[in-house]
Amino acid sequence: MPLTPSGFTASTSRRRGRGRQRMIIAVVVVVVLAAGSGVGYVLKDRADQRAADGRVRTAAAAYLAAWRTMATAPGAATQGDKVGRVAVAAASVPGGSTPGGISVPDLLTTMAQVRDKLLVTGASFAPGSIERKGSAATAPYVARLSLSGLPTPLEYAGVLHLTSTEHGWKVRAESAAVHPALRPGLHLDRTASTGHRGQILSADGRPLRDSGDLASNLVGRTGPLSGLERVYDSQLRPQGGAVVVQDARGKTVQTLHAYPMTDGKAVSTTLDLRVQQAAEEALATAARPTAAMVAIDTRTGGVLALANHPPSGASRAVRGKYPPGSTFKIITATAALMNGKSPNTSLNCTQNISVDGRTFQNAEAEQFGPIPLRTAFAKSCNTAFIQLEESLPKGALEKAAALYGFDGGAPLDIASFGGSFPTPRDGAESASAAIGQARIEASPLQMASVAAAVASGTWRQPFVEGGPARSNAIPPAVLPPLRDFMRAVVTEGTAATVPMPGEVYGKTGTAEYTDGNPPPTHAWFVGYRGDVAFAVVVEDGGFGAETAAPIAARFLGALDANR
Repeated sequence: MPLTPSGFTASTSRRRGRGRQRMIIAVVVVVVLAAGSGVGYVLKDRADQRAADGRVRTAAAAYLAAWRTMATAPGAATQGDKVGRVAVAAASVPGGSTPGGISVPDLLTTMAQVRDKLLVTGASFAPGSIERKGSAATAPYVARLSLSGLPTPLEYAGVLHLTSTEHGWKVRAESAAVHPALRPGLHLDRTASTGHRGQILSADGRPLRDSGDLASNLVGRTGPLSGLERVYDSQLRPQGGAVVVQDARGKTVQTLHAYPMTDGKAVSTTLDLRVQQAAEEALATAARPTAAMVAIDTRTGGVLALANHPPSGASRAVRGKYPPGSTFKIITATAALMNGKSPNTSLNCTQNISVDGRTFQNAEAEQFGPIPLRTAFAKSCNTAFIQLEESLPKGALEKAAALYGFDGGAPLDIASFGGSFPTPRDGAESASAAIGQARIEASPLQMASVAAAVASGTWRQPFVEGGPARSNAIPPAVLPPLRDFMRAVVTEGTAATVPMPGEVYGKTGTAEYTDGNPPPTHAWFVGYRGDVAFAVVVEDGGFGAETAAPIAARFLGALDANR
């Protein structure tokens, strides 16, 4: 400090320096506060912008996800389609006030048309970077639509236009939001390949359409698709074509993508037209107007022939539901042999028998007295088999029926029926089931598979292409006596009066199908010879030995002649 007369005192200039420091500090504080406020404002604004962009992205993603759900739903009647429509509607707003805009229902219709006309099987959408300005935004995306029968997806880039509403961001409904080439009055479609449709062939490579019966009852049609033509359409139809834009008159105004065109592939089946011809020739001699026959390869379970008489109309061979009658005794005998019975087990073949107040009797009031199981089978004694069933453990018959595929399912990929065995409700129904009555139902296809199982030792689900979906081994101890039983039917039993060519194993059946005095019956004969098993049913045919067995004999004779 400078020296003054009164001593040392503070310098004025020093005081002025301290004041300037305080002022500078204050200014700095103000500037810092102002800068902090500005930075905070900027940061908040950026956060708000990011949040708004996120809401746009979320809205666009929800719309694309809803579109994907609808695009892959198989049809308007499905729950998936309903969910997709609701989701798209919730994510959209009408675009009618904008150029190219449409109503939300029209947007849904456009999406459904794309799905159905292009045969969309899968869809994916990859979103791009959004741009937002005020209450409007755009969201680009890349779509990949997998189309049935085409080798590569249809890929294209599109743009969604979004609008901010009181309920959040929504996609504007526009035709171009589905595909950029679309405008009101235009639609997407596929042009067919110029290749040839593949054929459904027999095992030796001949078209199955050479048989009118198979053509109408198995092969089916291409428009609308039915039968095997429907099952194997993806293989049979020619591949390739183009995805195009068409106007309301169906005129192509733009080709979006062209695919190489190739012929469809042929499908080979197990059907043998030689066996089919023999079956058709034999059925043509049926004593009654309605009959059906199935032949199966015992070695594989593959179907060799499916014949119907008359050949047009319902395919009784694979869809007919009949009580199997005494042919079901093959299953009852299997249950007995599985539970300790032997061919010599004694049974009393009385004229009639009562169970739980219901009376059962033999055809034509036959009675043979005490006879072994083998004879009861060969003579097809109902009362003996009812006594046999009563001696078996509970559920034995049901277990044996399951072994032979009696589960009510469809054996083939086309409309078909196998066999069903509802659990008996009481003793009378169990007795009736033992002789193939009650509520048991079977098709000729099913009973041919039963005969094939006895021949080969394995029940196989019938098939016409590929292989059996499932199989069950028949207990080995059951097979020798069961085969002997079926041979005895032909040599000394109910079918002994029918001349059979070769070594035939079989079982006759006379199945009551309604009430009457006497009740009317369907006639059955099932069996096998060599590697061919078969089943014949004649509606309202009376006794199996009189009408069905002769058809089987003529079938085997025709097969020998055709060989």
